Amino acid sequence: MVKILVISDTHGDISWINDLLLSHSDYDFFLHLGDSELPGYMLRPFASVKGNCDYYNDYPPTRTIITKYGSLYLEHGNHYIDDEYILSKDVKIFLHGHTHTHYIRKLDDNHYVANPGSYSRPRDGSTGTYLEIYLTENSVEFKFKNR
Repeated sequence: MVKILVISDTHGDISWINDLLLSHSDYDFFLHLGDSELPGYMLRPFASVKGNCDYYNDYPPTRTIITKYGSLYLEHGNHYIDDEYILSKDVKIFLHGHTHTHYIRKLDDNHYVANPGSYSRPRDGSTGTYLEIYLTENSVEFKFKNR
């Protein structure tokens, strides 16, 4: 099983990131979907993409993470994202942030799109969320965790 922790739109708030890392120390990947507003050394071991508020760092605009159970595509998502665009990436899971609203949607048997929301500045009525993903050879499981 591959275990993945996904956060987004933290906007400079790092007070809880170390707690997440300690409580998820056995995870395989730590992903940030942009708008951390922090330099890379402060986010380690998170792999991040550049958000629209990440002015002074050199994160790439997109990343593809390859696992033995399928690929994940990461971008911040500060442009229009439709199903055609998502499917054009040809990955198992398409991840984006930007909206501060958490959701998961299954496009078909092999494609998912998800947004972890924002742990520190939610806009969806939650107290703040992040996402855990569990991948096996035959399944994908998503769990949102609240602040």
